[in-house]
Amino acid sequence: MKLTTAWDRRLVVSGAYKLSRDAQFRRVFIRPDEPFETRRRDILERLKNRAESQGQTVDVSDEGVLTIDGVEHFCLQRGFVNRRVTVVSNQND
Repeated sequence: MKLTTAWDRRLVVSGAYKLSRDAQFRRVFIRPDEPFETRRRDILERLKNRAESQGQTVDVSDEGVLTIDGVEHFCLQRGFVNRRVTVVSNQND
């Protein structure tokens, strides 16, 4: 959601604690926006930690490309890497 003024943003964020009073919104969180680069770094860290906890082989290159089990998943520059699956069929079967 994009708020037009800093005052609107302040009102929404300051009242966000009220969501926890309703059971259906208990897991909804609102926080002030972060810079684009910070959000991407946080995503990379979450993906890395999740893969490591699942015992997968994780590598982050100097350019900020996250590779899990030899497959690129996320890049700080491009975001999520689109993986296309190629299906090869054998006509002789």
